[in-house]
Amino acid sequence: MPDPAARFGQLGNEYESRKRAAHALVEGWDWYTWPGLDLRPLHFERDLLKPGRRLDDRPPENRDVLRIGFDARGRLTVIAEYSGFLHGKLHAETFFRHDDDLVEVAHFATEGPIYLHEYRFGGGLMRSATMVARRGSGRESYTYTDGRISRVEVEHNGGPHAVLAAEHDDLGLLRLVQTTSSESHVLYVRPPADFDLDAACRAVEDELVALIPDAAARLDVDEPIACLALSYAEPAQLSIGISVATEAERGDLSAIDAQAAWAAEEFETSTDIDLDDTGPSRLVRQELALLDADDHDVAAGSETGRRLLCAVAARLNLRDWSATLPVTEDFVVYAVDLELVDLERNLIGCLPPDRLAQFHERGL
Repeated sequence: MPDPAARFGQLGNEYESRKRAAHALVEGWDWYTWPGLDLRPLHFERDLLKPGRRLDDRPPENRDVLRIGFDARGRLTVIAEYSGFLHGKLHAETFFRHDDDLVEVAHFATEGPIYLHEYRFGGGLMRSATMVARRGSGRESYTYTDGRISRVEVEHNGGPHAVLAAEHDDLGLLRLVQTTSSESHVLYVRPPADFDLDAACRAVEDELVALIPDAAARLDVDEPIACLALSYAEPAQLSIGISVATEAERGDLSAIDAQAAWAAEEFETSTDIDLDDTGPSRLVRQELALLDADDHDVAAGSETGRRLLCAVAARLNLRDWSATLPVTEDFVVYAVDLELVDLERNLIGCLPPDRLAQFHERGL
């Protein structure tokens, strides 16, 4: 049999034949939430994801969803991906070939083949995965201890070799650490039995309330500052920057439109806030990511992170800033996402009602 790279080069001519062969083996179909199912050990855990959950029915067409076909032995045979952004249109398909201790996985999108994976098994356990895609290739090998995955060696595109080391106890995965030639990074650690996410969020909130004024005091500003934005891309990551704008700067932006006056990306003066990743923030980030992975309808982790940042801003609005920065009389602190999607509800959560009313009256 040709190697995976050679077989990948042939996929462009094999879409119809692979689809027919895979669909012919399907004995039952189920709807699943993203990201569906995957055979590779620790595939979800390393990215703080959870396997998709089975649905009784297809959700509305504005929701991403997978339709998975299983053969008579309950093995993955077809994964069809439907896009909510494309109003429920089928936009990608994955076909599986099972042959003794070898599984071949071919993934196609509307523009053609995307990747080919080859999984090799021994003793009922996956031993290696060879992956070829349009923009590179990689290989993983798997080691087990007492039947549980304990080590994953990762090579990708000739880049630095990485090793994932997994520790387990009677309750399951305890710790997952990734090591490269230069550093080690904890990908997952199971929280202690007495871990309280709400209490940990409050500790992070307290830490940010202390850190932000110190960081703001180091900003190079001369004119009075009208606003300070806590900007974020993904609220569950609790990774924020602070940006400040003068009254003139905000006025110039408001001439464009009311939202632009709050767009932190347009402010000239900014800095980043670094939370101590060894403190409560690491576990909070992890658990918020897992909340998002567990609840695909509400994104509970992102909502918790957004509310935390708004609570920080609300507390900072009660602070006397005159000894920290030169500020205007109507100076405010607020949290804002880079796309301004959360702007209105954030302002309501961050600003005192009287100050919010003043900005409404001024068209801001």
